[in-house]
Amino acid sequence: MIKRYKINKHNSTVCGYPGRDFDWSKFDWEGKSIHKSILKGDRKAPKPFVDDCLIAENCQYLHIPYDWMEVGTIYRVRPNPSMYAGEIYRGHKIIKQKAVKDNGNWYWELEMEE
Repeated sequence: MIKRYKINKHNSTVCGYPGRDFDWSKFDWEGKSIHKSILKGDRKAPKPFVDDCLIAENCQYLHIPYDWMEVGTIYRVRPNPSMYAGEIYRGHKIIKQKAVKDNGNWYWELEMEE
């Protein structure tokens, strides 16, 4: 069974901290912001991208520009650890977790045992 949960401050962490601690309106989900830097000139934000780097086996996370216009940073957004492969989430064991974009929205997609 596959279920999708829209990525938000309640089901995600940002740089290892609870997602609720961040202003989610500052994330640039489309990579459209411009950072004006005296040293480097205008820099367009990259689009969010998926990373398979070892937070856990069969798990992905996102790199998303945050407060790009003012600061020009990119943060790691991960699912809450309860959504990692091998965990039980809402009564089902998770086999695989990944980040997917569908119709302009990002989701944590969980493949779970029936």
